[in-house]
Amino acid sequence: MSKLLKVAYFGSDNFSINCLKHILPLRTNHIGHFDIITRSPKLAGRGMTNLKDVPIASFAAGLGLPVIRADKKIDFEPLCQTSYDLCIAVSYGRLIPSSFLSTLKYGGLNVHPSILPRYSGPAPLQRALLNNDKTTGVTVQTLHPTEFDKGDILLNEEYTIKPDENLESLSEELSNKGGILLKEIIEQGLYDKNSPKYNTLQPQLEFSYASKINKSEAKIDWTTFTAGDIIRRAGVLESLYTFKQWTPKKKNKKSNGLQLKRVVMSGIKEYKLKETDNECEKVAEFNLNKEGDVYVKTIDGYFTAEMFKTEGYIAEEPSKFFNGLNKKFGSKDACFVDDTL
Repeated sequence: MSKLLKVAYFGSDNFSINCLKHILPLRTNHIGHFDIITRSPKLAGRGMTNLKDVPIASFAAGLGLPVIRADKKIDFEPLCQTSYDLCIAVSYGRLIPSSFLSTLKYGGLNVHPSILPRYSGPAPLQRALLNNDKTTGVTVQTLHPTEFDKGDILLNEEYTIKPDENLESLSEELSNKGGILLKEIIEQGLYDKNSPKYNTLQPQLEFSYASKINKSEAKIDWTTFTAGDIIRRAGVLESLYTFKQWTPKKKNKKSNGLQLKRVVMSGIKEYKLKETDNECEKVAEFNLNKEGDVYVKTIDGYFTAEMFKTEGYIAEEPSKFFNGLNKKFGSKDACFVDDTL
């Protein structure tokens, strides 16, 4: 029987946890030792007073796996002395230094949630959904010493995106598929470049870059977004925002008394008008139905939201938001606007 691998597993979130779950059973015949390497806890929340740890740290601790923190290049110096055979990076969030990779017998592996080289970069899941792609996939590649997503492609698998897919469900699907591919690579020794089994796949898709999500992408464009666009975007970004005119008690000469307040909506879902509902006349207009739901008109349909957070106020249920329009905005006008007056 060949020597069992000493593995450094770099991860952070639930995606990396799901992949890890698939290779943990290999500790019997293929992997002799696991170290889980992740980022340090960070301050979060209002006032940055709560220390929030990464999910994989508590998951690993619950299994009795060693957890090592590595945030800066200097943190890798002791790791270089640990004599790992292989490292696996899944949603770690930073480039693994070449100085560390060079100490590994078999280099490194990475699970990336796209069919590379399409959607290289930090937000492949989000971009596939926002672009309304019909298919995406997952790739297991080797780790390049100096660049992200430039390694050899060892295995990949395509995935058909469901009509109601959201970020959470897509992440779940691709992390499990990635974990299965990762397990196959380790079981068959496909990570060993000196083995006759080592084989790389040639790219079948063109390169594209999946850039980070910008906060402005959560803004609703009332002139172009369909109801489907809004619901899909909410499934990726969780909450979306728009604006509503308000008239402050003390008028500003520059704005002629009109200003804007941001309104953040969460729990967005498609809405079908009922016989008892009044139809809205124009896009971005909204109304309250008998059940206490606020429905909003788009260029081709309607949507509802579970919560409305008006700038300067706490989040409210739909009926409270609607019935408090005069208090929050100085009028009962029930229509959102773009951010230009």
